Amino acid sequence: MSKGTKKALGILSGLTLLGLNIAVSLFFALWQIADGAAINRMETTNGFDPSQMLPNADLMWMASHASLLMVLVADVLAAVFVVILVKSRQRSRQALVEPLCEPSLRH
Repeated sequence: MSKGTKKALGILSGLTLLGLNIAVSLFFALWQIADGAAINRMETTNGFDPSQMLPNADLMWMASHASLLMVLVADVLAAVFVVILVKSRQRSRQALVEPLCEPSLRH
């Protein structure tokens, strides 16, 4: 794989992860708004009306929190991958430079 292809793939992966972060964050925020509105409608001054609750509210709660957790895990793994990649590039550059130095300049 050429250097340009690797760079394009890295940029595309970063943009994909950013898009996933935005989509999941918006889903979570919209779910929170809808759930809060449903709870407010349900708890009226006249009493408790369970018909105003969101259908499958527990399943939606689990899905929204699980998706948010998975995005956080993906972000952490991406950050670890970037750190490993940067360190390996620094080591490979250092390995290329060391043989070019005179023996008296080496540490």
